[in-house]
Amino acid sequence: MRHRLIVCNWPAYTGAFSAQESLMQLHNSKILVTGATGQLAHFIVSRLAPDNTVHTMARFGSPGSMDKLEAIGATCIKADYASDDLSHLDDDYDYVLHFATYQVPGSEDFEEAIRVNAVGTGKLMHRFARVKAFFFSSTCSVYQPQGAHPLKETDPLGDSMRGFCPTYAFSKVAAEAVVKFTSEQFGIPAVIARMNVSYGQNGGLPVLHLDAMRKGEPIYLYPDKPNFYNPIHEEDYFSKMLELLDHAASPPPVVNWCGSQTVSAEEWCEYMSGLLGVEPKFVYSDQMIPGSPCDTTFMHELVGETRIDWREGMRRLVEEGAHDDRAA
Repeated sequence: MRHRLIVCNWPAYTGAFSAQESLMQLHNSKILVTGATGQLAHFIVSRLAPDNTVHTMARFGSPGSMDKLEAIGATCIKADYASDDLSHLDDDYDYVLHFATYQVPGSEDFEEAIRVNAVGTGKLMHRFARVKAFFFSSTCSVYQPQGAHPLKETDPLGDSMRGFCPTYAFSKVAAEAVVKFTSEQFGIPAVIARMNVSYGQNGGLPVLHLDAMRKGEPIYLYPDKPNFYNPIHEEDYFSKMLELLDHAASPPPVVNWCGSQTVSAEEWCEYMSGLLGVEPKFVYSDQMIPGSPCDTTFMHELVGETRIDWREGMRRLVEEGAHDDRAA
């Protein structure tokens, strides 16, 4: 199913993947976004709100979280998608972008994780079954860790976060199954996008590492070094999300949502530390999350390569004073 998307020009950046000359953009659409208080979705809302009607649904438990979204043009709806009756909400959304998730480090409440991440997602999809596309943000944590092997969408699933957040990957696998069933059962075009490492001015794993280096604190990594990832800059994850909406279908495609370049956490820390003039202090622990390098073949087939070279993206973090909002 194809959707109305408008091509707009975007200024080029230097880097290995900066040759793409245009990106897709949504205009005059009505969009519901969950999880918009988080780092990933907040940036997406900031880019969508100027040209669309954007409603964000969350519990808004943190002081000022609603104010931040209203300040960038979003309309906030205080509700819990997994627990509340959503029948009073509007019926005319064009798109639902689902980023909200239950992720509690150390928690072993699997029932709650499945209720929120899996059952709640099915409830949300069924409530808004008439959308043009439902975007489900999953995670590369659903894969069985395989060291430096680039993980492709058909590789074995596992639980790479068991030592850090025991319920997360397990419940995300369950949620993906619910999305597939609900999409096929009710004919809802959907896409399942497995995020690798997102980063930008308000957070992400590289920003946590940057904050640690600024404070002279250790950077905790998994012992199977080097820890490879495919980090994706906020400008790229926004543009690739929009382009993936154009591939929403029933049954939904499952695609790695990541940067086109594979780089280790050790390497990006060394790079940023050189810009800061400090030495990174690495501490390796089994309690941390294993690396998850991605096979980008299918993503490239659907939406092409990302544009921001990882060095360019990380340089901006350092020079523009990026910090993790959760630490504020």
